[in-house]
Amino acid sequence: MDDFSKIIHEKKNESVSSNKLNKLGIIKTNSLIYEVYSKCRSCQTELKKKSNNINNYNSINFEKKTIKYRNPGIDLVRLICMYMIIINHYIYFGEAFKKYPQHKKYLIPFHNLTDWSNNGFALISGIVGYKTNRYSNLVYLWLTIFFYSFGIHLFILLFKKNFIIKNGILVEVFPIIFKRYWYCTAYFGMYLYLPIINKGISCLTKFEFKLVVMSTLGIFVLWRDLKNPDRDVFDLRAGNSMIWLLTYYLTGAYIGKYKTDYSGLKKYIFYFLCLFVYFFPTYLYNILNNNQQNERSSYLKNILRQMLTKRYDSFFKISQSISACLFFMQINYNKYITKIICFLGPLAFGIYLIHTHPILIINSLKHIFDDAQDNISLNSIILLLLLKSLKIFLVCIIIDYFRNMIFTKLKLKKILISIEEKMNNIKS
Repeated sequence: MDDFSKIIHEKKNESVSSNKLNKLGIIKTNSLIYEVYSKCRSCQTELKKKSNNINNYNSINFEKKTIKYRNPGIDLVRLICMYMIIINHYIYFGEAFKKYPQHKKYLIPFHNLTDWSNNGFALISGIVGYKTNRYSNLVYLWLTIFFYSFGIHLFILLFKKNFIIKNGILVEVFPIIFKRYWYCTAYFGMYLYLPIINKGISCLTKFEFKLVVMSTLGIFVLWRDLKNPDRDVFDLRAGNSMIWLLTYYLTGAYIGKYKTDYSGLKKYIFYFLCLFVYFFPTYLYNILNNNQQNERSSYLKNILRQMLTKRYDSFFKISQSISACLFFMQINYNKYITKIICFLGPLAFGIYLIHTHPILIINSLKHIFDDAQDNISLNSIILLLLLKSLKIFLVCIIIDYFRNMIFTKLKLKKILISIEEKMNNIKS
């Protein structure tokens, strides 16, 4: 302001015209505006730096939180479900009921105790999948299925050149279309609708979502079981269908979205109550099966037989799978145990693809009891099932670990995600 006043004083003495004063004032005003503007720009750049630092800090914290708060209970349920599926398949394909009829009444409850594992996998897909809509995940799934479907045959051809592929090469190249794995085919069909389904899930209120889940489970399960358990009105195929997989996906999505809390003593009461609900009808079924029956008892026995022995979509299997998932999700795990579980959890699906391949079913699962004696005890049968299943479990998980390493080295998931993002950008 000193220079400005000096100029004015000098110009007044020299009787400067008003036009010249106005011109000088405009120049000074412009310089002041530029000074303020430059200071604002410097402040703006500093603020940007600070905001970037804050964003980077938040992103780092967010990544840590996702790693820290990844629920190991979900991965543990995956592993337990897969182990039980192997036991279930050993009993079924090994024909334990026919070979040991003297132990049938005890083997049936043991077999049924593992049946909730299929539902457990479907439930987990809803718990973790209701937020994501990437079709690249579907392509990655198909590549994994193709890797084992065609790769196992190719591996055997290296040692047995005269080996003939049953039903042709197309079955191995297109395992989804030809139902090489029924679960994968059903899941693949369901995944095509997930963008619409997940969008609907995000728009529903908690009450509306609960109403959808309760009504579907009530109509598909309770009404069918109590009214006419022999009729498959909604074509659920005893739980081996896309409709049932979708029903369980919605149930899992509700659990994942609203984080149903069964912590503390409540989780133990809830889980053991569900086990009681399962074991009591099993005990009742065995009593009815051994005693003389009238019309009412035969009707009750028929209902219990359908719900316990033949269907994944029965009330007891549902209560088992939901209670088991909630139980393991609420447990606080040790840091080292969490790392092991989260490392092994994603490899569980590969175990299913390997051990249910038709070649391995024929050469492994069907021959579990070949070396066992006819008068083998029940405890020896159960121990044999547990140990053989554990062996298959460990071998398959090692194989899938190397498969995962190959896919990671090839950066398949990153490539598929980048292709999907480029296609989305072209559309937009």
